[in-house]
Amino acid sequence: MIVLEPDLLNSYYSRHLDWYPAIKKPATPAKFIAGLADITNFFDLILLDSYGVLCRGNTPIEGAPEAIQLLRARNIPFCIVSNDTMTNKSTAAEKYKSRGFDFTSNEVLTSLDITEAFLQKNPVSSNVGVIAPMEHPSDALLKDSARLNHLMGHIPDNVDTLLFITGTGWTSEMQEGLVNSAKGRQFELLVGNPDIGAPYGDKVLATPGYFLMDFVERTHQVAKPVLFGKPDQAIFSDVFKSHGISAPSRVLMVGDTLYTDILGGNAMGFKTLLLQCGVYSGQNIEQLITETGIQPDFVAPHL
Repeated sequence: MIVLEPDLLNSYYSRHLDWYPAIKKPATPAKFIAGLADITNFFDLILLDSYGVLCRGNTPIEGAPEAIQLLRARNIPFCIVSNDTMTNKSTAAEKYKSRGFDFTSNEVLTSLDITEAFLQKNPVSSNVGVIAPMEHPSDALLKDSARLNHLMGHIPDNVDTLLFITGTGWTSEMQEGLVNSAKGRQFELLVGNPDIGAPYGDKVLATPGYFLMDFVERTHQVAKPVLFGKPDQAIFSDVFKSHGISAPSRVLMVGDTLYTDILGGNAMGFKTLLLQCGVYSGQNIEQLITETGIQPDFVAPHL
């Protein structure tokens, strides 16, 4: 477990802007609102991030379950769009039930679902090194890969592709093993969860995007990583198409991170709502928006 300073998150993201979609700013300044109830009638579909929006780790954020019930009462379709790579459609309903939410599997889409769709079309072999705990929902798809957690991060000589799935169980010692065994070598890079960090309790924990960034910078990798989660458009396009929405501007993306939720939503032509209860809790939101150049349509303290 590596704990990050929340005020450094945006500086980490900004070091590799070429990995992300181009910044597209809304035409008008962000409007500060009380919560989701103020704007639901303007949208045909609402997409919600998970960590920092609905929960911090396994603990629901105050008001989040009630906001979901409000959407149900108003018959407004929604989908949880998360970079959680320990959860896929087959495990989502039970996992969220333990957090106080009554989602069905069809109401959740994760970057692990996008990653697994890629792996089904591109079966992994022993030349792929995977960062994921030895017990993982994708084990059947990873059975022929080199499991780097088990190898303390050491990359076998035959591996030419690295897949960063999840930071769960990944340690600083494993990261050192990864970096040290990669010196002088170049790899194809894939990442299931591009997030740098995620709120968990009162901390922000490092996630695969952080380990990827650290690896790239310390081993001088030249390949542009393939992203399977936000802010890449694949995950947004999947849920957008599945709901049959014709006008992107009638979709609202709700998130707590400028470089993933808001940047990705803006790039799709969605409206965006930034919440202050996640990774930016206690920080000056207006200053962060100015510094990053990434502007949401709306800002609220919580759902």
